[in-house]
Amino acid sequence: MLQYDKVIYEKEVIFVLSDNIRKYRKLNQLSQDELAERLGVTRQSISLWETGQTQPSLDNIVALAKVFGISTDNLLTDNEPASANAGVANLPAEAPQKKKSSVLIICVLIIAVLLLAVLLWQSGIFGSKSTGGHQSAATDPATTTVSTSTDELPENTTTQTTDHNEDKLPETKDLYGYLKNFVVQNGTINGDYCYYSKTADQYGGHDSEDFSLYYWGDTETIEFCLHSVIDETFSINFYLLVPKNHTGEYEYISSYYYRDTGEPLYEARGTITAGEFTDSYPLNCIKYIGSTDKQNEFMEISRQGVCDLITCLKEFITVENIEYSFLDFGFTKF
Repeated sequence: MLQYDKVIYEKEVIFVLSDNIRKYRKLNQLSQDELAERLGVTRQSISLWETGQTQPSLDNIVALAKVFGISTDNLLTDNEPASANAGVANLPAEAPQKKKSSVLIICVLIIAVLLLAVLLWQSGIFGSKSTGGHQSAATDPATTTVSTSTDELPENTTTQTTDHNEDKLPETKDLYGYLKNFVVQNGTINGDYCYYSKTADQYGGHDSEDFSLYYWGDTETIEFCLHSVIDETFSINFYLLVPKNHTGEYEYISSYYYRDTGEPLYEARGTITAGEFTDSYPLNCIKYIGSTDKQNEFMEISRQGVCDLITCLKEFITVENIEYSFLDFGFTKF
């Protein structure tokens, strides 16, 4: 019975810790990437801590408390901050007053503009026939004819709305918005993120892998992920990130990490230009973590994993009847 109580207590501490990390990160207006950079860990580690899948080491707990400007006791318990400013580190004391002043200035400017507009209207500057200018915005265009001149429309021509359909540019494809709605509608909400996950064999992968989509509320990115468990100690994930303003370029992340902590043994980051990428295209590497003598080997593993992820993405589009085609994602040569 005592052992059972201990397990319950540990689970409660884990839940409180993960919830507090997320809470104090938001109080300090930090994204997961920004917090990860301050601690010298990966964003994936922050994500795993906040969802309770792994726990930070004692050193990282101390570092977290220092970044948040609180004690470790505050971080490990569910006590509310002692004051409104507790848990918010390095914020200027005058910030609220400056914000109020800015709002007041904006309101005064708006009122001044409105008053000026009323005075100009009453003085006849807008809509006056003597000015020879455009018709008043308050005039009904359906009943008003335009005055005749050698450079104007014929006398019997009334103001009409020009049809611009012939010159209309093609509609911009909103991959980010569509995928975000797909995850929210079909996935599982967990705190400030939402995920959709299936075994990869449903999309042409292996039944030992998972194919997932993630939407994080504090970022403007959709993540495609191919997850594989290596053994009891390690897992490997391959990510493809779809930005809000999609231009055909994707960031990829390949992470071979410790399952209990989320810390990477090897990790590579870079970009992919979809229109140029093929299944034999080498990956560039902007950032690498790990042994340098293993880098070439890991980059080849990363290339294969990213190709497997893109293959699953292609099948996912077909199986789930996604409104956008594989070509809409920009992969014209894959």
